[in-house]
Amino acid sequence: MTASDSASITVEILEGRDGALPDIREAWERCIADAPEHQQLFGYEWYSAWIRHLGSSGPWTGDSRILVAHDGQGAVRGILPLAKRHTFRLPFWCLPGYYQPVRGFVCHEAVHEQVCAAFARALLKRQGWFEFYRFGPTDTAYPERSSLLEELSRRCRRLVRFVNKPTIVAHDIPASTQEYEAMVREHSSMKRVRSYERRMQREGESEIRHYCNPQGEELRAMLEACGAIERKSWLATSKSGQPRYMSEESLRFWEQVCARQLGPKGQLDVWVVYFNRQPIAFRFTLTSGSTRYLIANQYDEEFAQYRAGWILYLRDLLNCAERGVRAIDMGSGDVHYKSRWGGKEGAEGTDFLILPPGPTGYLAARLMHLDPVYQRARRRLTS
Repeated sequence: MTASDSASITVEILEGRDGALPDIREAWERCIADAPEHQQLFGYEWYSAWIRHLGSSGPWTGDSRILVAHDGQGAVRGILPLAKRHTFRLPFWCLPGYYQPVRGFVCHEAVHEQVCAAFARALLKRQGWFEFYRFGPTDTAYPERSSLLEELSRRCRRLVRFVNKPTIVAHDIPASTQEYEAMVREHSSMKRVRSYERRMQREGESEIRHYCNPQGEELRAMLEACGAIERKSWLATSKSGQPRYMSEESLRFWEQVCARQLGPKGQLDVWVVYFNRQPIAFRFTLTSGSTRYLIANQYDEEFAQYRAGWILYLRDLLNCAERGVRAIDMGSGDVHYKSRWGGKEGAEGTDFLILPPGPTGYLAARLMHLDPVYQRARRRLTS
């Protein structure tokens, strides 16, 4: 354990091993209770489930390093988690967690500048001679992420920033059920969606089930349905896609985080289409305040004629109108495709790398600013 001071903020660094976070659940939950709404998904269980099931295999080692910022009265005002992985046989400490929503951390808005200054100082003081830091994929749409990047850039000449695809967000969300019905009436494509649903009802036994914060057997059945659909979607044969529910590790991650955080906090909404009692499409979303995150929207290609993804999009929109959700974050990807759902490019994606201290790290950072080296490093880092 080490400590570093910046103004009235003290940073404590805790170490975790073998896929287990340091046991600071209560302090973490007290901190996040007063954090901005866009940070509300980044609870203790979000990271605990991730590092146990996804952050302990492949390049990830299961080791964690948690920076905890205390104010002068001892209250926790920010938490910055890191996890260790090996890339090209080199140790990297990275922002951990799932990749959608893009990775962030917990920091109280009123003191974000002081907390981020303390985090930057503690990070650079703690960095070993052969250690790399990687923060991403993330964006700088929120003040604490921007402040941390600015502080690290100001204090360190070994930082290299890589630009990624921007986040795609739909802001044209109906604010009431009346506005929702008007939107459907005015858009011919949305009216056609309802005709697809009627066709599906005519041609077989169809059901659309809304899983709202399920638990126990219902949760497991829902996750198994998502996995079964993914295995029959385009992802089954794709080399570039990112399956969410096919592997046992992923299913265990989702079961833990849904049971211990997302469900109890009312953050989970999933819609599944069943046709002749067979799951054929799903839409998996998480909600934090007034923003909904689209984690996955997949369908069985054998039933593509029913446009089930569009049917579930309308169900999601109606639910957003009823609950006061004002934006749907769709992650990055194909803006042309997602624009049909109202998506527009938002915050620029970023990945920033801090090379090890010393002359070698400084020289490597200078070389990475040369375009050919930069482009090659970017491809290797973000692949």
